[in-house]
Formats: sequence, structure tokens, C-alpha cells
Amino acid sequence: LAQNRIDFLEDQVSKSPHRDTPVNPEFVAMHQRMRAKLAGFLLPMERVLKDYPDSDTTLPARYARAIAHFKNGAIDRALALTDALIAEHPKDPYFHELKGQMLFENGRIPGALSEYETASRLLPDSPQIRVALAQAQIEMDDPALDEAALRNLDETFRHEPANAFAWRLAAVAYGRRGDVGMTALALAERALALGKAPEAREQAARAQKILPEGSPAWLRAADLDRLAARKIKKQ
Repeated sequence: LAQNRIDFLEDQVSKSPHRDTPVNPEFVAMHQRMRAKLAGFLLPMERVLKDYPDSDTTLPARYARAIAHFKNGAIDRALALTDALIAEHPKDPYFHELKGQMLFENGRIPGALSEYETASRLLPDSPQIRVALAQAQIEMDDPALDEAALRNLDETFRHEPANAFAWRLAAVAYGRRGDVGMTALALAERALALGKAPEAREQAARAQKILPEGSPAWLRAADLDRLAARKIKKQ
């Protein structure tokens, strides 16, 4: 099947009127960064260092090595490489996001929060960065930051309404402020996103009992109940 796809694409490219058009250098650079990021996260360290040796000082190579060292537990070396990338490109949100992830996964939550805040300011429409920022805010265990986290999660849901992990974070934030109805609603959204229709119906029913009848949240709970019921019926 994979070879069939390759053959199909090669045939389409051969017929394209743009086949001899030079590729935009910006697209080439973006593609190189994408490949470097995937390599850093997915390939064994030995392979990364073979493809991106220390002698290669290009941005993609340093990016790949920073990620690979991070994934292999060499956090200080990873941070040094990432800090150098940030120093050269302070307005690149993805380098700040990467540093935020490094710090977060090593328990340095305040530092991670700062990096995610910077990344979010630079790229406010990224749901992935918003979720990471919200998670760091919730981990700070500060009621004021819980409210900020919910605002970031609301922005996430505008782009990704079925983001189950984001709904779990929302449930945590609502639960901390004692909003049982919205906690149940968030858990219903999460369950439906995960395909757990019976659990979604249970949480939606719970939400409807608590939320003000006719409110937008109550109406959404009713919608979730109907959607989950349809899924159960089809099973």
C-alpha cells in the first residue's frame, strides 16, 4: 500500500505544471526543521548524532541534538543548546515551547511557565502551546492561575473542541474552584472525546442536575447526552 501511494504521488508530480518550479527557500527551511524535530524525538541518540553530528552547526542540526539530549536525560546540555537557539531567535515561539517542555518534564514548573507564556504571546493561536501553558499554570497550584488556565483552555477549545487532555485539565481547574457542575460538564466532554459514551451520559446527566437550567452550559450538557446516546445506539 505504501508503494502504491508513492507511485501515485510520483505520477502526479510528473504531470504537475509546477514540477520544475524552484521550491521556496522558506519552505525548505521549515521542512528541515520539521525533520530535525521528528528525528530528535523519535530516533535513537546514536542515529541522531550520526545524521546531525556535533560538527554540523546548522539550526536544524542543533535543534535535533537539543531534543535528543533532552529525551536522553542530558537536561543541562539540552538546555544549553536550546538557550543558544533562543538567543539567536528570541521571537521563535517553538524554541521557547521546547525549553518550557524541558523544564516542565524535569519539575522546574515556574521556569516552564515563563517559557510557555512567552511562546503563547508569540503564537497566540496555537492550541498546543495554550494547553501546555494551562497545564503549567494548573501545576503551580495557584487559584489565580487556575482562572488563567481556564481562559487558555477556552482558546484551545475554539480550535480543538474534542481535545480530551485539555478537558481533563479543565475539570481539574473547575474542581479546584468548587464548580461541580462545570467539572461534570468538562468530564462529559472528555469522555465523549475518548469514545466513552456511557461515562459521557453519566457526567452530562450530573451536570444537568447542577447547572442552571437553560444556561449555555446546561444546554451543552443536554447536547452531550444526546450525542452519547446516539453513539451507544449505533454500537
